[in-house]
Amino acid sequence: MKALVKVRPEPGLRIEGVPIPAVGRDDVLIRVLRTGVCGTDLGAVRSGRPPIPAGMVLGHEFVGRRRRDGALVTANPILSCGECRSCREGRPHLCERREVLGVHRPGAFAQSVAVPAGNLRTTGNLALAKAAMVEPIATALHAWRLSPMPAENVAVLGAGPIGMSLLHVLKAFAIRGVTVTDIAAERRALASACGADRVSDRASEVYDAVIDTVGAVETRRDAVERVRAGGTAILVGLHSPDLSVAGGMVVAGEKTIRGSFAYTPEEFDEAIELAATLDTRWLSSVSFDRSAEMFTRMLAGTADPAAVKVHFQIGT
Repeated sequence: MKALVKVRPEPGLRIEGVPIPAVGRDDVLIRVLRTGVCGTDLGAVRSGRPPIPAGMVLGHEFVGRRRRDGALVTANPILSCGECRSCREGRPHLCERREVLGVHRPGAFAQSVAVPAGNLRTTGNLALAKAAMVEPIATALHAWRLSPMPAENVAVLGAGPIGMSLLHVLKAFAIRGVTVTDIAAERRALASACGADRVSDRASEVYDAVIDTVGAVETRRDAVERVRAGGTAILVGLHSPDLSVAGGMVVAGEKTIRGSFAYTPEEFDEAIELAATLDTRWLSSVSFDRSAEMFTRMLAGTADPAAVKVHFQIGT
């Protein structure tokens, strides 16, 4: 089968012929139809965070058809042990021995992917574009649930895929006074069109909750500085490995800084329902034959900023 494979020495991906994935005792083979490019994929290739070996097939946001019956399915890409402390506490996404599709085992930038049966979820009548967005919506939902969840006055820093997914989640829960920031005018315009009450290039007010989906040093600092005293700044983005904030402000303001990683299985399931009403105008797609070229452009920052989320169309 064809797969988009991590190559060396230059950062990038290349379409190669690879064996169809071996199917373990508990696995199901899925014919991939559409898969999304995540910031995790870009970070792994650009900077080695997370570290991924050469030859690995990336991709963990997808929709496909189960080969045995043709059912449309997506998958929770986090494979947990079920035995460690985090799993026993009901937080399998924080499993001490977790594996992730497209990071630790071959993912969905390919014509087929093998997935444990217990991680599969049917998507019913969801359009393919929406079904491929279940994973990022689940990530956004988890970040929102970790915040104080105020009824109004929330800032989302970054109008990328997770930021726009968060905007969708906030509007679905009827949150008022949502501000979305981004340095790209095209993305601010899309956020406004999709329901943001205010857009700006940078957070400048004081908010009841601030969620940073970028992960740059500056946006993390803004998240902590712009949340109200006693409030919580949620950090989702992973662009930079560093966090630099003024400690006095955190102490004197009794502010909480909280990281947000992935989602619980229940939130993944809930995201399937939330995906049904997603405004898809900020999604774009390219054919699988053009996937390596598009990934290179995204790495270089030369892709159209209005193409907030890029999907690879792999099958039909």
